[in-house]
Amino acid sequence: GCAVCCTSLHWKQYKIFISGVQKELGIERRAIKNFIHEDVLFSEYFDVFLFEDAPAKSKPAESVYLGEVRESDIYIGIIGQQYGAIGKNKISSTEEEFKEAKRSHKNILIYIKGENGKNDKKRDKSVQRLIEEIGHAQEGFTRKRFNNTVELTRLVYASLIDFLKEE
Repeated sequence: GCAVCCTSLHWKQYKIFISGVQKELGIERRAIKNFIHEDVLFSEYFDVFLFEDAPAKSKPAESVYLGEVRESDIYIGIIGQQYGAIGKNKISSTEEEFKEAKRSHKNILIYIKGENGKNDKKRDKSVQRLIEEIGHAQEGFTRKRFNNTVELTRLVYASLIDFLKEE
């Protein structure tokens, strides 16, 4: 009946995975999710996964978040000063998620907090290395710098509009 015709008209909802050191970038992570969910257009088209909002499960966190990265359409990585806790693969979950997004050929949007140059030298050594690695990334990547959440949400907004146009 009607359920069929209605669902075929309904557009795809794209999944966004937000990555970044929770302790340091909790405000930025939350700002992006709230911004998308409160936007009339974006809330129709995008669903956001934030690890801190996921229900506690019995399986180890790592497999949960890597699975979420694989299932998402867009990976948003926020990079600050701290590298984050190192997991069993000797890298942080942010880097692990980034590598998974790369392997799975996701749309990758990277936002680096703070201007480059002198500031980057103050970051954790591992963060500096990660920024360098992201710098060598090829197609399908957006890399932007921001100083505050207002700037960050404006950049995310522009990137998501571009994504919708391409889709």
